[in-house]
Amino acid sequence: MPTPNIVADNLRSRPREPLRVFWVRVPGDRDDYKQDLTRLRDQSPFVPWVLRRAALQNPNSVMSDVIEILNDAREEIEAVRDVAAKAGGVDLVLLGRADLKLADTSSPILLPDWFPVAPGQTPPVRIEDLTWSARVPLSDPTLALDDLRRILHDVDHALANRLQASRKIDHRCTNALWDHIGKKDKKIDDALLRMKTHLDKVSNPTAYRPSAAHGTPTMVSLLWAHANSKAPDAVQKTAKALADGLRIEDDDVDRDDASLVAVLNRPSDWKKMDARVQWAFYLIVTVRGACQLVTVAAHADEYPAFGAQLLQSTSHDLRSFLDDAVAKLCPLEGDGR
Repeated sequence: MPTPNIVADNLRSRPREPLRVFWVRVPGDRDDYKQDLTRLRDQSPFVPWVLRRAALQNPNSVMSDVIEILNDAREEIEAVRDVAAKAGGVDLVLLGRADLKLADTSSPILLPDWFPVAPGQTPPVRIEDLTWSARVPLSDPTLALDDLRRILHDVDHALANRLQASRKIDHRCTNALWDHIGKKDKKIDDALLRMKTHLDKVSNPTAYRPSAAHGTPTMVSLLWAHANSKAPDAVQKTAKALADGLRIEDDDVDRDDASLVAVLNRPSDWKKMDARVQWAFYLIVTVRGACQLVTVAAHADEYPAFGAQLLQSTSHDLRSFLDDAVAKLCPLEGDGR
């Protein structure tokens, strides 16, 4: 659900028409939502309206429904008459309990004689579902970027700790991984120690941004750089090396544990992969997706806005998988810690 602030910003940014009708699904208290949105109105001619009866369900009666709603909301519409006349239109924001069943639609409508703008005229009116179409920049709080950065810091710590513990059991288990991620420093123990020292010095994990190009390379930054430079089939080999290095077993993971971005980037023969290798592949690709999102968010002015619901779901999916990965990368038994 887009917040009242997001809805208000989207209404202000769109071209003005005599009447625009928007739908927002509000699963919580719609009266509170209406009050919050009304407080944001300022000199903007939008009228939030809690829809308490069945309407906009039949494509054949949509515009008749709109006329009835306009008449129901007449008092509140006339309260913004001067603002609407100056702006050149009214935005009717319908607050529904459920999803809008109709696709975005447009049709001519005969405006009532009392309407503040173009009374008695028949302009085309579009009904748009802002629940899904409301757009926000990539830096919007909807993405919970502070939490995503914190989780990336946790993943970095967990990977370094797990690899250290794994090497105490068999130092050879990380050799293949080190070859794949392109680390020229063959002193793996020293590199892992530097990583942990670097991560321990991060005073504010919510502002953490991994970087393979600057500062101390960490496991997250190395896997990110590797995934950026390789095709999915090549990353599959790295995933096996990562699973070996972390000493992940098939019983430790679930094949259904995956992020959407990882599934969309799966290799051609992903069904043949062992569960542990598949999970390691998902981890690498999800780490890449999270790092990419954090990076583009830092330069949000260079990119277009996207649907708030889409970004919120994407961020939640990345955070959920990575948070679970941290739990799976718990200390190995007998690692001495």
